[in-house]
Amino acid sequence: MPEKPNIVQITTHDSGRHFGCYGYSTLHTPVIDRLAADGIQFTNYFCAAPICSASRCSQLTGLYPQSHGLLDLTGFGWRMRDDVLHASQLFTSAGYCTALFGVQHEVDDLGRLDFDLARPHPSDAEGVSAEVATFLQNEARGQQPFYAQIGFFETHTPFLRGNTVPDTGRGVEIPPYLADTPSSREAMAGYQGAIRKADTAVGVILNALRENGLEGNSLVVLTTDHGIEMPRAKWHLYDPGIAIGLIMRGPSIGLTGGKKYDLLLSNVDYLPTVLNLAGLEIPNHMQGLTAAAQLRSDTPSSVRDAVFGLYHKTQTRYVRTDRFKLIRHFDNASDFHKLPVRIEEALNRRVIKRIELFDLKNDPNEFNNMADRPEYADTQLNLDSLLWHWMESVNDPLLGGPVRSPSYDAAMADYVAWKRGAGNAAPRRAGDA
Repeated sequence: MPEKPNIVQITTHDSGRHFGCYGYSTLHTPVIDRLAADGIQFTNYFCAAPICSASRCSQLTGLYPQSHGLLDLTGFGWRMRDDVLHASQLFTSAGYCTALFGVQHEVDDLGRLDFDLARPHPSDAEGVSAEVATFLQNEARGQQPFYAQIGFFETHTPFLRGNTVPDTGRGVEIPPYLADTPSSREAMAGYQGAIRKADTAVGVILNALRENGLEGNSLVVLTTDHGIEMPRAKWHLYDPGIAIGLIMRGPSIGLTGGKKYDLLLSNVDYLPTVLNLAGLEIPNHMQGLTAAAQLRSDTPSSVRDAVFGLYHKTQTRYVRTDRFKLIRHFDNASDFHKLPVRIEEALNRRVIKRIELFDLKNDPNEFNNMADRPEYADTQLNLDSLLWHWMESVNDPLLGGPVRSPSYDAAMADYVAWKRGAGNAAPRRAGDA
């Protein structure tokens, strides 16, 4: 058996913590629940951004979005910086065979990631898991150690893709930030069907590991990128957008037994932790922190006191501790894009303040903004200081002024080209041929 563990990383799409083992009783996720019961589960884990590319790149580089370059989606022109190393490249340099199956959101040009084997299609969980099972049966045993990065399109919308059907067998659970309406129930039933399909696909992969004698020396990871695609979740810095699940099982490195860890962690800490668990060196440039020592301790100490992140499209940044969260807004947008669909909430919402402050112990749903309340003055000052220090440490571009997007730069390039070409010609009237 090789000294280095294989790494099998499975990422669902837009799932938050909506798995049965996180307390959602209407979900059919028996495979994922057993994985948590056999391995370890993280209950206080958050993403650096509630959008796919920015979050996944933080997870797989150990850097915050301001440092790896993907402030938003690759499809909008954002790019991972050329000097940034991805997990695939780090594992390759450590002697691993690297393979990609299914969805990735870190680059437009897959060649940038230098995988030894890349099978990005099909994107549905059923097809992806079949590809992984074939790899584990025919190729993996001769190419250990290996790093397999597996991405399911599920549970991204539309939920009912392919042969996915709504799942209402155990009822439908409506999150507290959604109104209990027929449309909400229809949407959540679709989500429940999609996660059930993803759970079945996870089972195919775990069975293939077992049947091919690879289970014992494989670190299996199940995680997601950010919250579910619902109002106040994905695209927002409230907990439904940034709270995510993380489950690991690694028999050869002692990650078994169903233990739950309440360590406050960010997904920027993911890669340094996995590298450390695999016995590999953590590059000095990484901004994430390793929790490997805590996972091997009977009395784990805290790794960090706060987690940080952004949603750059709305020019917002956040800092969250175990007790409090502060969200700072750098624009003057109204609150309409963030309204919860609870009717009584919507009727009373006003233009957002520059700062949102939530006491998560007394207000876990983040409905009551405590910013500028005298009794929270010291807390607000401390959180604001933490946020400013973090923004300075990552050289946040907002500290230098509003940030131009790649789309804006592309539009201005078109303008310059027009100016040099037809810009001096008199425009024809609208409708002229």
